Amino acid sequence: MLKLTEVKTILREYNIRPSKRCGQNFLIDQNIKNKIIDSVQLKKEDVVLEIGPGLGALTEDLCKKAKRVIAIEKDKRLHAFLLNNVTGPDLINDDILRYEFKDISSKLIVVGNLPYSISSPILNKLIDNRKRISSIYATVQTEFGERIAALPGTKDYSSLSCYAQFYGNPKILFKISRGAFFPAPEVDSCFLKIGMEKQIDISIDQDMLFKIIRSSFEKRRKTILNSLSSSSVFKSKEEALISLEKAEISPGRRPETISLEEFIILSRQAS
Repeated sequence: MLKLTEVKTILREYNIRPSKRCGQNFLIDQNIKNKIIDSVQLKKEDVVLEIGPGLGALTEDLCKKAKRVIAIEKDKRLHAFLLNNVTGPDLINDDILRYEFKDISSKLIVVGNLPYSISSPILNKLIDNRKRISSIYATVQTEFGERIAALPGTKDYSSLSCYAQFYGNPKILFKISRGAFFPAPEVDSCFLKIGMEKQIDISIDQDMLFKIIRSSFEKRRKTILNSLSSSSVFKSKEEALISLEKAEISPGRRPETISLEEFIILSRQAS
C-alpha cells in the first residue's frame, strides 16, 4: 500500500488537487485496508465492481482474491495513473451514476469509498440495479451509515432507513477515523455492508409504501395521524385514522417509532 509521502508525490506528478466534492480522500492506513479486505470475504469465483479506486489502495488486493474486478474511476488523471501502475482490474473511466449494469453474467459484489456528497444517489443507483448485485461494501460518512442501519425508536431512524432496509440488510461493520485518509475528511467514516439478496414481496405497492413513509417523516415531530393528514396520501384525516386503526397503529405515535413492517401493513390499507 502507498505511504503518505508516495501519495503526495503521485498527486503532484499527476497534477491532482484532491476534490472535496468528488470525495477524493485516499486511504493511507494499512490496518484499515486489511480490515476492509478481510471483511469483504471474497471467493475466487466472485466478480467485484469497485467504485472510485482512486490510487488503487484496495484494487490489487481485490484482484488477488476475486475472479474479476471492474474498477470505475471518474477522474481521468486517476484513471491514467491506474492504467500505468495497477495490474489486474478492468479499468473504466466513467461516472458510476452513468454506468450501465449489463453484459455481466455473475452477480456483483460492490466495493467502494462513496463520495459523501453523492452517497444517496449512488445508493439509489445500486438499489435500482439490485438484481445484478449480491452485496455492497462501502466506506461512507458515519452519519449516513447510521441513518441507513438505524432501528425504530432511535434518533437516526428515517425514511432512508426504511428505504435501505426494505431492499437490503444493512450493517455497520466498523468505524474509520478521519486520520485514515489523505487529505483527512472533516468527518469520521464507517464501513457498511448491505446484503442485497433479500426477497421482495411483489404484492406490496412500493409507490404507496414510500409515499406514506416520506410523508410521515417530513413532519416527524408530529403524530403519525397529523403527519399523514397534512399529506396527499389520504383524502381526509378521517380516512387516515381509519387506515391506521385497521393497521393497528396508534394515531398518537410518532413516525420514528413505527417499524418498516408496520408501514407495509399501513400501505396495504391505503392501496
